[in-house]
Amino acid sequence: MNRQRVLVAEDEPVLLDLLQELFESWGYQVHAFGSADAACAFLQDEQPQLDLLFTDVRMPGILSGVDLALQARGRQANLPIVITSGYCDDNPARAARATFLPKPWDLEALHRSCPTPGAQVNLV
Repeated sequence: MNRQRVLVAEDEPVLLDLLQELFESWGYQVHAFGSADAACAFLQDEQPQLDLLFTDVRMPGILSGVDLALQARGRQANLPIVITSGYCDDNPARAARATFLPKPWDLEALHRSCPTPGAQVNLV
């Protein structure tokens, strides 16, 4: 059985580990990165077919999570994207046609914002 794939980009190691564990428990195959730069390199090198992108906005390096989201959106027009941040409003998410999840989030809000593997997703 092929599991659905999520790319997670989060620069806080504790959150990255937590997100990886949660997404795996929800049935996803997880590709986790500590920067948008590393995640974008993975997209370019591996050209994976993703089922979800979950990214923080502000991370070390040249690229932001919004840059990552826009690159992923350019590769997969209907990819569900969740952008999270504790430092901004939902404007960056709108630019990428993404769901915005403000930090700090709780597990219920996180789960509600992300499609369940196998579920149909309708983007507006």
